[in-house]
Amino acid sequence: MVNNISKRGSIMYQYNQQLSNPNTNYFIIDSSSSLTHNDVDFKFYSYQNKSNKQLHAGDLIIYRRSGSASEWGNEFYLYGAAEFGEVVREDPETGSNLVQIKHPYLFSHHLMKQNLRTFDWKFRTFKGKWSNFFNMNGITQISKEDFAGLLERQKDQVPEEPELSPEEEAIAVKCYQAEKMESYYINDEAKGVKTYNAVQKFFNDKVKFNYHYKSALTGETNEADLVAVRIVPWVDNLDIRLDPHNGICLTKIFADAFTQGYFTFSDQGHIILSDVASTDPETNKTLNKYKNRKIYMNKEFSPNRKYLQYHREHVFLH
Repeated sequence: MVNNISKRGSIMYQYNQQLSNPNTNYFIIDSSSSLTHNDVDFKFYSYQNKSNKQLHAGDLIIYRRSGSASEWGNEFYLYGAAEFGEVVREDPETGSNLVQIKHPYLFSHHLMKQNLRTFDWKFRTFKGKWSNFFNMNGITQISKEDFAGLLERQKDQVPEEPELSPEEEAIAVKCYQAEKMESYYINDEAKGVKTYNAVQKFFNDKVKFNYHYKSALTGETNEADLVAVRIVPWVDNLDIRLDPHNGICLTKIFADAFTQGYFTFSDQGHIILSDVASTDPETNKTLNKYKNRKIYMNKEFSPNRKYLQYHREHVFLH
């Protein structure tokens, strides 16, 4: 399993040394990415050092967001990997350590319950129920096979995603962190590295995750047919490239038609068809079928109305 993953390029490049070390331990850790807990995803991790003696520098971790901290209606998910670093601060009053995180890796696809139903766990037998499967203290030791298998599983969800270089993977992590801070700007290059593929890795999964891996228009859940389409095109505005509110999850046929301007949306999410017909009869037939539909508008993740207005004025075919 580990050798197979190593051959896939940059997924495991930064962990080869730890994977070959028999003293490396593997964990799934809960992170709230909350300032109150001093957790910053892919940068710092805070934990009680008195009650958790098993974590050591060089160990490898999988990030988990618990149900109580999840944006997905009380459903946990796994979303990244990293190496446990050195303690950078100790708090004698609270008994907590702040640890630096090294070699962060952002998953190409959140691993939800539906993606883990058939996963062959080695550290513990999964009996069909997730309650108490992971330790209540937020630190669950797993096996080397589990760690490698989870990295394989998340990558298998996006077979069409291009292989990223180590530098691009690092940019993808920075995109994740920037979006958390509501900083959405990114240039075409960062330190001489093209950013597009790295941004797309982050953006595609973030938008699909926000829409629960379901088309906002048709309700389609076949992920092979889902696209995170940009409302304002990539080239038109560098300041919003990382903003998931500039994305809608649609099926491929609708994504292509939307990008080409054959339809747009009102501020309330209703479809507006162009008077200009597509050269593809199937596209026209599909658009007419849904001409009175309204997209699912999640209050927290719905499209930015300014972006919809831009699409109506600059992309939509009048």
